[in-house]
Amino acid sequence: MCLRGISVLTAFGLAVEIGDWTRFTGSIIGAYLGLGPSEHSSRASRSHGGINKTGNHPARIFLLTGDWTLPPRYHT
Repeated sequence: MCLRGISVLTAFGLAVEIGDWTRFTGSIIGAYLGLGPSEHSSRASRSHGGINKTGNHPARIFLLTGDWTLPPRYHT
């Protein structure tokens, strides 16, 4: 709950879904939640899209819901 937008319910839901936080680093937690960019590539070109959404769906929803509660000035 030390982060903006994380309430008691969001913190509890993330704790239940993720479990042991020590198994993740900053770069791995985003991939676990499916927050990495999607990629469409062929031999000659590469393009990146939105988030790939292949990770833990309930945990990602908890984070996105917490983000929606923030005032617009925190969205940069």
